[in-house]
Amino acid sequence: MTIALKHTDIMPSEDKNFPSEIEAALLRLQEDMELIGYIASHDLLAPVRIMLQYCNILQENRSLFPEKAQQDALRTFQVEITHMRALLEGLQEYIRLETFVCKHVPVDTNEVVAAAIEMLAPEIKNTGGKVTYDSLPVVMGHRGRLTRVFSSLIDNAIKFHSSQPPKIHISAARKDKMWQFCIEDNGIGILDEHQEVIFRLFQRLHTAEAYPGYGIGLALSQKTIISHGGKMWVESVPQEGSRFYFTLPAAD
Repeated sequence: MTIALKHTDIMPSEDKNFPSEIEAALLRLQEDMELIGYIASHDLLAPVRIMLQYCNILQENRSLFPEKAQQDALRTFQVEITHMRALLEGLQEYIRLETFVCKHVPVDTNEVVAAAIEMLAPEIKNTGGKVTYDSLPVVMGHRGRLTRVFSSLIDNAIKFHSSQPPKIHISAARKDKMWQFCIEDNGIGILDEHQEVIFRLFQRLHTAEAYPGYGIGLALSQKTIISHGGKMWVESVPQEGSRFYFTLPAAD
């Protein structure tokens, strides 16, 4: 895999912190490439191995397997292919965040949140959930990517709800030149030792049977916020809920 650095990525800067910023960016890029290499050699190959094993068994012993067993094998193929496709799409989007720089414009986050809620309306209705938000600010960013961030965080809050219907509230507070957003829920919460792990690509704390997903959403969300010049973190109490925080530059 070849990644081309644009000339604008390495132009001199008057900022005295420029060298350290370049070193940090290169370090992040190196870490990402190492992660992608690991995923390519493990996560993406695992579904392929499973399908090849089933294919070999069926090909060599087809007469021994009833029609139902063959249908079960085909369903396994479908599941593994779907899994692999999701991994590849997530990986592709993750790389795009590092290599494709979008133009940032003023974005009204009230409209972004409203769009995210509309996208998730069926899930909210099915769980009896409720999503509320305060009057939110205008920030500098990319509307599409920020919509994915809000929808991913709201979707997670719905998915990991407790025995009670999910209640999700979104607020924002000004912090110097940034706006700090908070998405608060009443879900199952996250243990302290897992509060950094959840932002790693393809890392899951639960089985797919218990909570469907591929461990992509939070990694992409944090990466998106970083690409906007902000940061993302979580504070949580198990069995009480979580607060996901992230910062974005103010439009003014």
